[in-house]
Amino acid sequence: MAVIVQVRRDTAANWTSANPILLAGEIGFEYDTGKAKIGDGTTNWNGLPYLTQNTGPTGSTGATGYTGPTGYTGPTGATSTVTGPTGFTGPTGYTGPTGATSTVTGPTGPTGFTGPTGFTGPTGFTGPTGPTGADGQFTITGPTAPTAPANGEVWYNDNDGRTYIYYNDGTSSQWVEFGNANVGPTGSTGPQGNWSVSQTVDNKTASYTLLTADVGKLITMTVASANNVTVDGSLDLAVGQRIDLAQLGAGQTTVVASSATVNGTPGLKFRAQYSAATLICTGTDTYLLVGDLNI
Repeated sequence: MAVIVQVRRDTAANWTSANPILLAGEIGFEYDTGKAKIGDGTTNWNGLPYLTQNTGPTGSTGATGYTGPTGYTGPTGATSTVTGPTGFTGPTGYTGPTGATSTVTGPTGPTGFTGPTGFTGPTGFTGPTGPTGADGQFTITGPTAPTAPANGEVWYNDNDGRTYIYYNDGTSSQWVEFGNANVGPTGSTGPQGNWSVSQTVDNKTASYTLLTADVGKLITMTVASANNVTVDGSLDLAVGQRIDLAQLGAGQTTVVASSATVNGTPGLKFRAQYSAATLICTGTDTYLLVGDLNI
């Protein structure tokens, strides 16, 4: 006669709702999840762990025990029509320690041989010489930038001695100064100066930076507040050339040097309204200011 063993079983929701206390060693099975728990006689169902846990790493295999004697074969029972619950997975054995990292570097293999150098091919013939380009003289000169220029076109401003190139930076095209010391050909010698020739008077109503074209002029500063006349490295006067300056406004005028040297005593400020002074070039980017000055 076959012996059928049945365990307590129900759905997971019913087990959780009833929350019974299983007897010590009693198995409770959730047939909708395939999970099982074993009671300890004191802990409610919800506090018991499931027998099926996450599988940890496989431990090392223990030694095989001896095989006991084979027992007699009992009678074959009747075929069961009910599948019993799956037994729980036993605990995973511990993982053995990791071996120490080697500190010895393996030997380097031998370097392969260098192959032979191939022969040098014959030199090709020299092509014909191209035509000679135009000379480097500026073809665009004048005090006003040319209209509708082409990229790479060069313009020399013969009013202040500065040179520009028309350049596109990827966003827009504009004239870009690339040198303020470009010297064109020497002009003819002008007539001998005399006191009968009127001096050019150029009045300014705000701070001003002197230009090469101001040589020989009288620059007047008619400004109500403090103001500056700047002498920078682009002025480029020749030794002995001069520019006259006068403060006609109530605002005190100060001569300021930028990338140049200006000497004066007792200072570089005009003493009062209607004070005047002369700026004389005494060397490259070096000037002497002589006149009615103050500290």
